[in-house]
Amino acid sequence: MLHKFLLAASLAVLASCSAAPKPAAGLDRCIWIDRWDWTSAQQIEQAIEDCHQIGFTAVIFQVRGNGTVLFPSRNEVWSEKFGHKDPGFDPLAVAIEAAHRRGMELHAWLNMVPGWVGDKPAADQGQLWNSRQGWFLRTRDGATQKPEKGKYLALNLCLPEVRSYLVGLCAEVVSNYAIDGLHIDYIRFPDPENGDQDALGVDAETLSMFSLATGKASTDETALRAWQADCVTTLVREISTMVRGVQGRKVTLSASVFADPVVALRKVRQDWGAWAKKGYVDLLTPMNYTPDDSVFARRAREEVRLGGRRKVVVGVGAYMHKDPQQTMSQLRAALAAGARGVGFFNYRTLFGKVQGITPDHQAQLRDALASWFRTGQ
Repeated sequence: MLHKFLLAASLAVLASCSAAPKPAAGLDRCIWIDRWDWTSAQQIEQAIEDCHQIGFTAVIFQVRGNGTVLFPSRNEVWSEKFGHKDPGFDPLAVAIEAAHRRGMELHAWLNMVPGWVGDKPAADQGQLWNSRQGWFLRTRDGATQKPEKGKYLALNLCLPEVRSYLVGLCAEVVSNYAIDGLHIDYIRFPDPENGDQDALGVDAETLSMFSLATGKASTDETALRAWQADCVTTLVREISTMVRGVQGRKVTLSASVFADPVVALRKVRQDWGAWAKKGYVDLLTPMNYTPDDSVFARRAREEVRLGGRRKVVVGVGAYMHKDPQQTMSQLRAALAAGARGVGFFNYRTLFGKVQGITPDHQAQLRDALASWFRTGQ
């Protein structure tokens, strides 16, 4: 009887340890700051100080959203939030300096596939939707996605010139800034057009490329989907090759991916398990955003299994949770599933305005996170 009691106590201790924060470095304890969380250098500085005070060890800082950038680029126009003009400071440089001064890592976050957003063209004629219409995904009749308010319009990753362009953007960031990592997001086909997962990337030019590359008929939908997924993976590999070629310093390559790998491959041609298996990425951050704790735990276990224990930092969507306790429960569940670390989405949930999240909720969550990071409790 005593033996059984001691065994049960030992198992409880082990379970408790597995759910507590491990000694963290870099992306093991990260938070996303997106392009709408600030408008000035001072606000960037404050945001990173806020994250530091709580105990985050890395910031994933967005510098490309939808075919515009938040750093001075030779290739892409400034963000529409600044009227496509230089705001008088370099947001990425400010973020790097602020993070490094506090002993934190700074990972530059780029949305890859979006080439524009919304139902109105950009005011700058050099923006991709205005200047490179042929680079966007098209339907069988040659039409692009229908522009709608808030909707991303997607580039066609099956075109070599599009992939080359995006690798060049990433290379600008890696070459010109002392970032600790490059974080690639939205590196996939877009959500199905009108519910049809096969509606895009099926124009005559793309289908001709498919048949030439595979020897398959353009009517072979299974083979076409596999080839489209390979096109996405090819971009990941090309970015990886560029990053690995950096001399004299280590740049971590991470990617945000769909939480469910089966849905990711079928729905948006994202074969992220292959990226991990082939070593194209150093780390994956599955976007395991859900208010359902059982779904979260199940997906976290599968993510760790497929991605590899040391390659998965589970992203937790705190903005969807009913209370701070649910967020903390999911963070612990991610580590209990064997993840390397946890990612918190997002800064605004802690310090900004989010529908359904009260100031009291935010204050409690900030306190709970700080305590957990500091003491493991």
